[in-house]
Amino acid sequence: MNSYNKKIMWSARVSDNEDPLMLNRVRVSFDTENNQTILDGIPDTYNNKSTKTDDGKDLKPEFKWTKIDPFCFLPLIPLFIKITPKINESVNLFYPNPDYKYAEQYYILGTFSSPLTSYRDNYKAQRLFATKGNIVDAKLLKNPTNNEYYKPKTKGVFPEPEDTGLMGRGTCDIIIRDSDVLLRAGKSTTTPNSSNKQIDYKETRAFTQLSDFSQRINDLGTKESNNLLQDVAFVKNLIEWNILNPENNSAPNGKWEDNIFSVTISLYRLPEKREYTTKELKEETPIPQSDKSLVTYVTLNGQKGSDVVILINKFIKQCNDGQLNIPGYPIVNISNQFPLVFRAAPEIYKYITITDGSVTQHKNITGINSKINFKTIKNGFGLIFFKDKTGPQVTVKKIEEQEYSYDNKSTTYNVSGGDKLLLLSHESKIPSKEKVTLDGTTMMGISQDYLVKNVLPNTDPMVRGDELIKFMNLVIKFLVSHVHPFPGLPPVPTATDGTQSAVILQQLQNASETILNQNIRIN
Repeated sequence: MNSYNKKIMWSARVSDNEDPLMLNRVRVSFDTENNQTILDGIPDTYNNKSTKTDDGKDLKPEFKWTKIDPFCFLPLIPLFIKITPKINESVNLFYPNPDYKYAEQYYILGTFSSPLTSYRDNYKAQRLFATKGNIVDAKLLKNPTNNEYYKPKTKGVFPEPEDTGLMGRGTCDIIIRDSDVLLRAGKSTTTPNSSNKQIDYKETRAFTQLSDFSQRINDLGTKESNNLLQDVAFVKNLIEWNILNPENNSAPNGKWEDNIFSVTISLYRLPEKREYTTKELKEETPIPQSDKSLVTYVTLNGQKGSDVVILINKFIKQCNDGQLNIPGYPIVNISNQFPLVFRAAPEIYKYITITDGSVTQHKNITGINSKINFKTIKNGFGLIFFKDKTGPQVTVKKIEEQEYSYDNKSTTYNVSGGDKLLLLSHESKIPSKEKVTLDGTTMMGISQDYLVKNVLPNTDPMVRGDELIKFMNLVIKFLVSHVHPFPGLPPVPTATDGTQSAVILQQLQNASETILNQNIRIN
């Protein structure tokens, strides 16, 4: 016996998978053997009947799948697990006793070239992949450098290495993990029938999840707390003061208070931009001149440093009060000015932060800036949020936080999801509707046509318990607190506790959607 005859595994292409015995057998066309020679070796007659078709290319139908059919193979996988290869897919063939070929022969489904082709694979691609001829060209779902999916929405469609899975040909499968079982239908947006097709998970898939959690999470209800939230608003107006001759050092005593300055104080309107909010606008925030819309200004020359401080503080206070009244200038009424910010102009602010050889300018501007104030604000920069209200404002917001406790007691969950959830009983019947018949027509799954036409109309929506309790409480509150204007007349529409009959009627009108869940139904 040569080595060829000792070979026990061969490859073939499926030619027929409609086994009349329903034993999951297949008929094949051999790869490495001459199919015609094998067919010619079968007797032309059996029990006085002709065994072959007129063209001699195959057995007649009545002799296919019989003991004289050498092309018929049994599944190597037990009958309890049904995986039938499709026609023209690859199978691997096994002969337990090579010396007596065709006496006992089995098959197992061939290697697939990609999970993206699990609906139906190409025979040539299967064989190339099995011999490693197609591995280089195979489409990678994960990046081998970091094991991350190239397409994030592909993650979850196929079982992971740590999962035990039973995959269907289409969009259904069963995933078994250490503590979870997932039964899924519609797991992906498309059927995996081409390696060139994008596979994304389907967000509205139908599923049943059975889980055993080692830790139990207990809902302790809500806890109310106060949270301080900073109010944020767009700064409406900006006051900038500018010393035109900050280098002046004319005072004999060398004090900045006695130096003589020219001062300009300007009021600008600002546009609504994120960087000009009460939270973002700072002393050093750059504001282009194009964003400054001049409202009014004053310019005074020959002012002692101490008088400059008085003038700037007066300008700020009058803007807060809503009317500018500076001698030598017309009275200006100011409205909608808050939030309002005041600061040194950028041209002189630089002298506050750096000297850079400009010691005189630094001394003068720093001295003036240190005396600019409004109420609680000191040192030349500040925010007036509302009239007489300085600095950032806060709102007290009540927050309800859900509290949980954890213990080591295990717990189990049964979760089902889908666009429609139906709970059906063989023995139940809604008195006002027809009985839902779950007979032989539902043996292999209920069609959508039957569900829509026969099941949905004869089932009732489930009740949302919390919503029902809320509605009942509202009705009872009105019942116990309503009054009548006169005996025998209808009650006053608003009860003594404020409950309104109109609100009850409105909620009752919406009950079919709020109290009832039309997508979860029972019979």
